[in-house]
Order: sequence, then C-alpha cells, then structure tokens
Amino acid sequence: MDAGSVFLVVAAAVLIAAIWYAGVRKRVAVSSELQRQFAGQAAETQRLLADMSGQLADLNRRTADLQRILKDAE
Repeated sequence: MDAGSVFLVVAAAVLIAAIWYAGVRKRVAVSSELQRQFAGQAAETQRLLADMSGQLADLNRRTADLQRILKDAE
C-alpha cells in the first residue's frame, strides 16, 4: 500500500468513528430527555393518584353519612 491509500483508510476510519460518536451522543441525549419526561409523568401520576385517593376517602365519608341518615329515617 502506498501512502495515499493508507491516508484514505485512516481518513475513512476517522470519519466512521466521528459519525459513530455523534450517533452515540444523540442517543444519550434522547435517552436523558426521555428519562426526564418519564420522571415528570411519574410525578404527575403520583399527584393524580393522591388526589383520587383523597376524593375516594371523601366519597366514602359521604356514603357513610348517607347510610346513617337512611338508617335513622327508617
């Protein structure tokens, strides 16, 4: 192999490595963004579940009150 061929092989290897590195960095950035989104969604879900739990407890209290009222009305 002459010097020109060696240079082209090395240049191609560097180009492939640069493209591969850019792809890896992009996947890491996308993965980090997805993790942030999932964390935000998990926090929102937790908040909504806590809110629903409070609403169900209130509904349970109201149902118990209604049962007492109906029992007293008998």
